[in-house]
Amino acid sequence: MSVATLSPVAAPSAFVRGDESFARSRDRFCERANAKWSPERLLRTAMADSDRFVVQLDYMDSKGKRTRRTVSPIRFTATDRFLGLCLCREEPRQFHLSRCSNFQLLEADEVVMPVPMIELGS
Repeated sequence: MSVATLSPVAAPSAFVRGDESFARSRDRFCERANAKWSPERLLRTAMADSDRFVVQLDYMDSKGKRTRRTVSPIRFTATDRFLGLCLCREEPRQFHLSRCSNFQLLEADEVVMPVPMIELGS
């Protein structure tokens, strides 16, 4: 095999276009899912493909404090709760579905731990 056959000159432009197209396709997938799917379906999608997806949500704790969290859901522990790795606290946490709102499916590769926990007020 000659060196000319392995030349990287032609490959990068095709590779970059493919990456941009792939990224737009992934973004559209999350946008469509967030607009149409129930919170449970978003969580199940992230559970089934934890290398690809995480979920951002607003959470109200038992004292009424509201925060925005990014979570990698692990499994449902009951019909009204799920266990997830809180990427803000970097610890597993149990979340009550009744205290969660504003679910958003995100691409996991866009998230870097630790994720800041945003206080939303009471």
